[in-house]
Amino acid sequence: MNKNENLSFIGAFSVASVWFGAHVGGGFASGSQTMSFFIRYGKYAVLFSILSMVVVALTYRENMIMARHYGAYDYNSLGKALYKPYDKFMSPIYDICYISAGLLAVSASVAGAAELITQVVGVPYIISVFLIGALTLVLSVFGSELVSRASSVMSIVIVTSFLIICLKGITGNSAVLAENLQAPMEEGMFLKGLIKALSYAGFQCFAFLGLLGATSLTKTDKDCTNVTAIGFVLNAGMLALTVLLIQSFMPQVAGETLPILAASKVMGGGFLTVLYSIALFSAFLSTAVAVVYGNTMRFTRLFKERGIGKQDGKLMPILVGLVIIAISMAVASVGLTKIIAVGYSYFGYIGIFLVIIPSLTYCRMRNKKHAKEKLENN
Repeated sequence: MNKNENLSFIGAFSVASVWFGAHVGGGFASGSQTMSFFIRYGKYAVLFSILSMVVVALTYRENMIMARHYGAYDYNSLGKALYKPYDKFMSPIYDICYISAGLLAVSASVAGAAELITQVVGVPYIISVFLIGALTLVLSVFGSELVSRASSVMSIVIVTSFLIICLKGITGNSAVLAENLQAPMEEGMFLKGLIKALSYAGFQCFAFLGLLGATSLTKTDKDCTNVTAIGFVLNAGMLALTVLLIQSFMPQVAGETLPILAASKVMGGGFLTVLYSIALFSAFLSTAVAVVYGNTMRFTRLFKERGIGKQDGKLMPILVGLVIIAISMAVASVGLTKIIAVGYSYFGYIGIFLVIIPSLTYCRMRNKKHAKEKLENN
């Protein structure tokens, strides 16, 4: 095969960055996901965080290859391709779980942004939830393109400030980190941590939608391998850094909803903390707006196909968006920590059986068969 047929490193890196951007949202950048899934496992925490990304990378690779084979660049089409010939039964379940996981991510984003406002401004949490919900609805209906453009800039800001905080915190608290890494673990914690890592991977597999669209840029199966390899390095590296940073400030930040922000304040705050807070708020908001906008457009289109709301213009998207936001705000009222610790975990377990296992067995087998048939035909 001509090497020129493959994506260049820059091309593969740009596609991998889409996965990175989807992963490094507010829940990740705040440290709340890391706290819920990994920190309690002490010296094994970094290992489990990396293992979870290995599973995600392998799953994403098989899904990307299948998407290329079937031209399935939206989750509905991918669900049909993934479970064929059982798609009539499995695809609707896949759809429902994908949409539900997205709504849970919106709830977490609303909860995270509200918690940030509460900590910075002092507004009661439930009022902050209503303010963020209203802002998300307005931006989803009228300003999604603006948020999309701004989120690219904020992603750079959040990664830069995040890296500085991580390096500063880890090096400055290296003695505490070493002590926490040497602490003995309770019996049975390794197996529990391994299951939790798989749960984290299971939930992240529901975030494949962003990378799915970018998969259309790949030209060969090797491109998919290269993209997921680069994506693994980026995501596993950042996740491991987050684990080490939070472990460097344990148990000081153990009860914090936004542990990385708390760690930055312990280090003295200042301009870096302000910059990080702005970027973190933007990350929460952009995630919420992107998911609400996507689901609003999907349901509005479905209603119009059935003759509902054809003449309503902006009214139907507003009504659909209002329902989505109302559900998300109701869930957000329980707080970010519970959403991630309970909601993300349970959806993660569902993802193990609904996405990871089928992708790494049945899907992989069919991908290999397709590649063999293509080679024989050539």
